[in-house]
Amino acid sequence: MSEALQEVEGLLPPGVVLEKGPEAPLAAPEGPLDSLGIVNLVAAAEEAAAHRGIGPLGLMEALSLPLEESPFRSVRTLEAWVEAALAGKA
Repeated sequence: MSEALQEVEGLLPPGVVLEKGPEAPLAAPEGPLDSLGIVNLVAAAEEAAAHRGIGPLGLMEALSLPLEESPFRSVRTLEAWVEAALAGKA
């Protein structure tokens, strides 16, 4: 996941920081990622998973979830979603 976060951070405007600690918020309004940033994160994470032969992660489906259920609330919730997706593939 850190690879995807780094890729998306490189797309942010100058001065906007994407924190990577477990409780760091991702989605606006608390986090720095707007809807386009979230879509870029989904694409980067799915691409990284595909390169490792472990995708898809199902993050596209998560885009329609309300914010309180979204895996994009924080780094921790995103990592938990990915772990659950991978566990379901075992």
